[in-house]
Amino acid sequence: MNIDLSALDATQLDALIAAAAKRRAELGPQSEQPPQQCEAVLNPAWHTSPLPNGVLMMLRHPGMGWLAFVLPHEHRVHLTSLWLHQSLLYKPAEAATTAADTPVAPTPNFGAGGSGTVH
Repeated sequence: MNIDLSALDATQLDALIAAAAKRRAELGPQSEQPPQQCEAVLNPAWHTSPLPNGVLMMLRHPGMGWLAFVLPHEHRVHLTSLWLHQSLLYKPAEAATTAADTPVAPTPNFGAGGSGTVH
């Protein structure tokens, strides 16, 4: 399959990415575990809002746009506790030294109120 991506504008690329993601979701197998390495977005914009059944969490990816996830209340509580625990254990780096497109290894065991603003 050959698609000349350079001929597509942002709207067309967004439609292509959305169609590809929808098709991929229909195919198996789904990855059960996080990959050993991944390309991470450094300090993405984010937004969170409470919902009656949990919380909406959105992260902005520079190539895929806003990715939205609805987490149940129990996961919100677990993430809050996990992030607090991690912040007490690990000292923040002085400055980010990893380029945004550099693959990084996820920290092991990284995961088994709303603000109304984008951060």
